[in-house]
Amino acid sequence: MKLRLKIFSIAFTSVAVLGFSSCTKTLDRISEYNNNENNPLKASSPTLLTAAEYSGIMYDEGSFVNSGDGDGFLGIFAGHFAGNHAQGVNFNIYLLKHGDFQFLFNDAYVSSLKNLQLLIANAKSNEAGFVGVAKILQAYQIAWLTTVYGDIPWSQALDVLKYHNPKYDAQTDIYASAQTLFSEGIAKLNDAKNDDQAASVTGDVIYNGDLDKWIACAYLLKARYYNHFSKKDPTGSATSALAMVDSAKAAGFTANKDDGNFALPYDGATSQTTNPWYGMWTNGMLAANEPFLQLMISQNDPRLNAYFTSINGVSGDDVYGLGKPQDGVVGNGNYMGIGPDAWSYYGQKNSPVWMATYPELLMIEAEAALRSGDPARAAAAHNAAITDQVNAVLSLPASKASDKAKIPAYLASFASETAATITLEKIMTEKHKIMFAIEGESWMDVRRTGNLYPTWLTIPVEDASAASPVPVATQFIQRLLYPQSELDKNAANVPAATIFDKLSILK
Repeated sequence: MKLRLKIFSIAFTSVAVLGFSSCTKTLDRISEYNNNENNPLKASSPTLLTAAEYSGIMYDEGSFVNSGDGDGFLGIFAGHFAGNHAQGVNFNIYLLKHGDFQFLFNDAYVSSLKNLQLLIANAKSNEAGFVGVAKILQAYQIAWLTTVYGDIPWSQALDVLKYHNPKYDAQTDIYASAQTLFSEGIAKLNDAKNDDQAASVTGDVIYNGDLDKWIACAYLLKARYYNHFSKKDPTGSATSALAMVDSAKAAGFTANKDDGNFALPYDGATSQTTNPWYGMWTNGMLAANEPFLQLMISQNDPRLNAYFTSINGVSGDDVYGLGKPQDGVVGNGNYMGIGPDAWSYYGQKNSPVWMATYPELLMIEAEAALRSGDPARAAAAHNAAITDQVNAVLSLPASKASDKAKIPAYLASFASETAATITLEKIMTEKHKIMFAIEGESWMDVRRTGNLYPTWLTIPVEDASAASPVPVATQFIQRLLYPQSELDKNAANVPAATIFDKLSILK
């Protein structure tokens, strides 16, 4: 996915015009829109759309260099990564403060969701396409936020003149609102497709205004969020998720292609337009989680080089095994992380940040089909997901021939299931590998299955090198703490919750 540098300039200029500072964003600042001398209400729909796409949850996915720490740190809780120093080590052992992930919450509300609201409210009569995309992006962000916080503000969140202290909506209501927004977005996009006078959706850096791809993406996301109810409503969630999988495929989502997957592109030309996962290599904050790395090594997984970087310029099997345990001990930095090797699928300067993909869609299909009593469909989708994803991450021109040579044996061992052999453990373990670098959703998968899969997941310890390592808790972390900004400005409405309280849909 290639974009000209000027597209990125528009995005970051737009955010600046709307008056945001990454160090001072708080939910209460939304009110400043009403008195902004720059009058953002007059911003064009393309400008608002680009600014919204490069802010909020999308921009913070995996971000280390540009706007915070993104959902990369959630990879510690999902089991892909271990903190190597500073905050990363604290998160290893569940030492969280209310301010640690504040930017995720605030960036979404203050910049992206507000920009999208302005776009929807002020769109011209021929801009149904813009409105459709905006609704899908709003739905994605509130659904993502509820997976890490539980109850969140929404019904009153953006109307600050009327609601200075917005209430927190129940998690089930947030999911319902997201599904409604997805459906409304799809309807608007279909209206735009059927209107010869509809304006082209410009300023869209994700799908370049391709409405068919946005529709297919919306169905994928609907399937994802229906599937989140696997514990609360096993049968109903499976039926709804499978219906959305079918709709996504009917809308054209039938292959694992870069231009079809839901991803934010980067060109690597400047520090502001560099793939934020690249920061894993440059700052050493995170490293490969030792059990995950050892699992891949033991299974001769062909994706090792595509996932993890070489150490000090040394490549190959001689550096595998350099994973860090999830404990409170500061590392020396010489552990495997993401990028910047030419064969790195995720960590090059111009790699996109993936938010949802076709292999994920297939794994949702596999899980939902198994839950609905169709193991044959589950096995077929499971096998196809692994095959597609493994081949995709080894499709770069610089991908190593030695890694590609491992593919047939790996697929024979792990992507050859039948109706008689497929199990939930196999689906969720292989999906965990596929969801590498899509950490918010990967963490949700782990929690949905009661932290049972992958089976090597364990509660972190204080010091893995101790003779008798002591776990830091008696249970796994379940959620993030609500932001300090909300405790300061909206305390009366903030629900009481610790990091060990399960989300309502997972009880």
